[in-house]
This record gives sequence, structure tokens and C-alpha cells, in this order.
Amino acid sequence: MRVGIDIRAMSGTSGRRGVGSYIRGLLAGLALEMAAGDDDIVLFGDGLEEEPRAAGRVMRVRLRRPRRAITLWDQFAWAPLLALRRVTVFHSPFYAVPLIRPRSCRVVQTIHDLTPLKLPGTVSRRNARLFRINFSLARRADRIIVPSEATKADVVSLLGIDGAEVTVIPLAADITPAELAAPDPSAAVVASRLGIRGRYILHTGGHDIVKNLPRLLGALAALTARGRDLTLVIAGEHGPATAELIRSAAATGLLDRVRLPGFVPRPTLVALYRGAAAVVYPSFTEGFGLPVLEAMACGAPVVASRAGAIPEVGGDACLYVDPSDERQIEGAIARILDDETLAADLSRRGRERAARFTWRETARRTIEVYRGALE
Repeated sequence: MRVGIDIRAMSGTSGRRGVGSYIRGLLAGLALEMAAGDDDIVLFGDGLEEEPRAAGRVMRVRLRRPRRAITLWDQFAWAPLLALRRVTVFHSPFYAVPLIRPRSCRVVQTIHDLTPLKLPGTVSRRNARLFRINFSLARRADRIIVPSEATKADVVSLLGIDGAEVTVIPLAADITPAELAAPDPSAAVVASRLGIRGRYILHTGGHDIVKNLPRLLGALAALTARGRDLTLVIAGEHGPATAELIRSAAATGLLDRVRLPGFVPRPTLVALYRGAAAVVYPSFTEGFGLPVLEAMACGAPVVASRAGAIPEVGGDACLYVDPSDERQIEGAIARILDDETLAADLSRRGRERAARFTWRETARRTIEVYRGALE
């Protein structure tokens, strides 16, 4: 078996979000699962991504592509590339299912979520069109991987794909055991550098409408109005919605209590998770919810929405809320702040649950899908 994997999403903004974490973790798991076998891996990248960890028998191919019309270019470029490298299974971990491919090559696609279809208006019109095109191409894949039962249900209902062709393979936390085992003297230093005083609650991820940050700001406003001295740290890539987020914080008088450090490197993120009084993730929907898993892995008590795949990830280790109910969000945060026993219990259960998710298991089950596609 020769597996070709499109790793272009490891570079740029996508590389710092869930898709990048997925590719990095999958390759790390494949390095363990395939190291002793006879299978090969061909990594197709743009040369800008970090050096990926992968199994020993690896070929790296740099793609030279135009700056515009990449989606159209993909449809014509993949067939000769896959034929030249004799790829028998092509895995698209983002959105690039080729219409034309060699007859001997099978295609596996990972669909992380269908948010643009489930919640219209969450992306621009142009991006919505591109997502619709790419989602429709998924029907031509031989096998589809999704990270949760919730996403599988969406793929079946919204794309009309037979559930027998869709395999649920959960992800894992993109935080290494070494990082979790290391002593943590840096949390206070990181907090001081970011201008955080006292206790803080943390949100990680993007600033887009799906993350439901206005209601999180509303919950913070209610908590501080009752005399709680809290800071809200929103770590994650700045984007088009960031300016509106700042305006909302200013309008509610919270600007001096909100920190927006943007993308933070992994050691800083781990320190933020470890130092947080609570991690709050009130998203309207998620295909998986990696930040929830990361927070639990680091021992942070988590408040999360009962939406999408989040309960599949959090199990009994989170406090769940209705994402549309600001008072529920506020109340759940207050419970953790006021009850040390509850916070410690959530921390313990979170660590135990997060330990069940490993990239090696993700890779093992993914290899089964590759082999199934060839049958």
C-alpha cells in the first residue's frame, strides 16, 4: 500500500487550527503504526509547512500551484501526480477530492464538520460557495472519515451519503505527554506577560460567530457585576470578527478585563490551560471540539455547550450548558469558581477521559479505512 496524504493545510492559518492539529497528530500516529511495515507514505505539500513526523518510508513531494483558482487546479493536477508516484490510496484531510484520478487509486476524505451547511451565514458568500462545491465532491470519495457521530449524522442527512461508507474516528489532544509531564512554573509568568491579574477564565479557538463569544462576554459582565474579579482570555487566531469582538467588549465596559493575545505557541497555551480557573467553550456546534479535549488533558475544569459533537468528547467530565442561554453559561462558571471540590473533580475526570484519546489509535483505525478502501 502506498498512501498519499495532502498536507498543505499544515501551513498558513489552517496549520494553527484544528485541521493542522489533525494532520500533525495523524502523521505522528502513522509513524508509530507503520514504522515496521512495508507500506509507503507520500506527503504532498507546498514546502511551507513544518517538517512533519511520519513513518520511515516517506517520500515528500512539493506541489507547485497557482496563487489563484486553486480549487480548479486541484481537479486537473492530482491525476498525473498520483499516477507518477504510484499512489494506491489518496487521503484528503481537508477539502480536495479529485474528480479525476488513476483507476488503481482509491480516495479517502476526512470531513471535520458541515458547519457552513448547518448554520448559513457563518462564512462569507464566496467561502460558502467553495464549501458547497467541495462538500459535493465528497460523494465521489471511496471512504469518508469523520471525527464524531454528530458529524456522521450531518454527512448522511445533508450530503445524502450512505452511512456504511462513513467511519467515525475520534481525534486526540495535540499536546504531547512530555508537555503534560513537565513541571509548570511558567503559568504565573505567562499570565503576567499577558496582563492577567488574579483568576481568569479561558476560551481558545477562533473568533467567528459559531464560537458564541458575545454570550460569553455577557456571562462575564454578569459575573463581574456581582463583584467577581475576573479576566477573560480569548486565545486564538485574529480574524474578520475580532474587531466586532473588541467593540462588544468596549460597549459592555469589559475591555480592561478581556485579553486577546491572538495565536499563542504551544508552551504558552499549555500554561494558560493549566492556570485557568475554568475553560469555557460555548460554541453553537462543533464537528469534534479539540480545545475541549486539550483543556481536559491539561486538567482545566471545562464549561461547554451541549451542542454538536462536544458531549461525545467531554463525556461526564464537563459542565454542559445551552449555548443560547447566557444565564446558564454564567451559572456554570460560578459553580466552578465557588466549589473547589467540583473543580477538582472535573479536573480529575477530564484528565482520565482525555487519556483515552490517542493519535496512535486514530492512526490505527485510519489505516483500517485505507485497507478497506482497497478491498
